[in-house]
Amino acid sequence: MTDVRLAALRWDAEYRNGRYAAEPPLPFVAEILTCLDAHPAARDGVGPYVGCGNGRNYLPLVDAGLRLYGLDLSLEALRQLAARRTAPLPLICGDFRDVARSSLGARSPGAGLDYVVAIQVFQHGGAADVAAYFANVAAALRPGGLFFLRVNSVATQIYHAHTILERPAHGGTTSRYDAGPKQGRAVHFYAHDALLALTRDAFDVVLSPREEIIHRAPPQPGFWAQWEAIWRCR
Repeated sequence: MTDVRLAALRWDAEYRNGRYAAEPPLPFVAEILTCLDAHPAARDGVGPYVGCGNGRNYLPLVDAGLRLYGLDLSLEALRQLAARRTAPLPLICGDFRDVARSSLGARSPGAGLDYVVAIQVFQHGGAADVAAYFANVAAALRPGGLFFLRVNSVATQIYHAHTILERPAHGGTTSRYDAGPKQGRAVHFYAHDALLALTRDAFDVVLSPREEIIHRAPPQPGFWAQWEAIWRCR
């Protein structure tokens, strides 16, 4: 079984067990809309929400008028998402790396997507996957297109047993979970310098990476840390 297929099955199980069912949208959603309001050419365009899940962040963006298609590995998540609206939604079941390679191709002058939204999804996999995510966003966006990102920070205090697999040159780590719902899967935790290195050649900063700390609900100790950032494609 491929890693992508295994990840899809694990996420199917998570969503069947009620993952994100009652959670409100992240505050970052409002910032995405504010940024797009300031860039009307992008707002009037089209783009994907990579890892849209069952819609807690995707639906508020669509309801605000974005021409946003949802992309996710989990067919169960997309089924739940589709059931939350009577009108059909533009949803795709697949992996962004494969969709970008097969459907988007090389960027030609003036062509490409107007924005890409990726919230807590470009952290799945190792350093090679991370490089592919960022390269595919750069290839998919038109010049001036916007990239909205939220990902794990290396400051996160990992709760479940894990093994560190990689320590890339620009900082951060890739860890394999040895217990918990992500058992057996590799997850990347970004350093600030790594985000700068991954974006400096193809993007200009709109919102510099900032770190948000989320304390776990007792009895779990410690906290999660997430980077949020916005870039414009050159």
